Amino acid sequence: MTAIVTRVSLRAGAEDDFARWQAALTRVAGEAPGFVSIEVVPVAPQALDWHVVQRFRTAAELDAWRGGEARAACLATLRPLLHPEQPVAPDEAAPDFHALACVTEVITTRVEPGREHAFRAWAEAAQAAQARFPGYAGTLVQAPLPPQIPYWTALVRFATPGQLDAWLGSPERQALLRQADPAVATWTSRRLDGPFAGWFSEEPGAAPPAWKQTTLVLLVLFPVVMLEIRFLSPLTAGLPPAVATFVGNAISVALVSWPLMRVAATGLGWWLRPAPGRRRRNEILGAFVLLGLYAAELATFTLLP
Repeated sequence: MTAIVTRVSLRAGAEDDFARWQAALTRVAGEAPGFVSIEVVPVAPQALDWHVVQRFRTAAELDAWRGGEARAACLATLRPLLHPEQPVAPDEAAPDFHALACVTEVITTRVEPGREHAFRAWAEAAQAAQARFPGYAGTLVQAPLPPQIPYWTALVRFATPGQLDAWLGSPERQALLRQADPAVATWTSRRLDGPFAGWFSEEPGAAPPAWKQTTLVLLVLFPVVMLEIRFLSPLTAGLPPAVATFVGNAISVALVSWPLMRVAATGLGWWLRPAPGRRRRNEILGAFVLLGLYAAELATFTLLP
């Protein structure tokens, strides 16, 4: 095991202190031998329960971090912030938290050799500030993995594009950028909307939440697969399994990418991006429409001879 997750349940009112704590933990972990990345993820938007994932290159380096004085000191400062009935749970093997329904800014930073300490101090202040903004949905900070990846990578997640833009354009962040020393580090930034963003919008940051994208992909992919099983599989039965599967997947991808996703995204655009004044109504109505469409598909293919 080279990654662990620490589960944290905060007491009410400890959010600002926890923002500073996670920033300090990121700095301390980044200085540990073998550090790969640290990921801070809320269980749900605006939740008081968080997962803190720590990844290291080897099991021995992870064990050294788990049993080291630096991590113990960080956990000691965390205890006053915890819910009195839910202390820190024992460490567990870390799951993958990458598929979140949120919008992500990917920031890559090249740090001049020997200036890592100054960069970590600046990054700690930046993380503590962003974690206090509405919609904050966690971060992943990954150390360089030379020679393939010679830069630091940070994934900054917010619940919506508007909330991420509010942080990126905020006076707090602009002040932090003015404090950054270009002699220490240079950085680039780009928006990562979601797993299927290219099917929904060509405008950066305009894609709907990832969970809506996924439900729509399921809606159009399921009937394609069922039709292939019914009509295509008999025609490819004599082919090697790998070839038959490739043919089926190629047809599925082509049909889903064009035209089915465009048709579905157009027809359900009122639900994918509801108008602010009708958001609650459209969200509820859209959920019932999707459930109805799913039920119709299941009934159709259950009854199909």
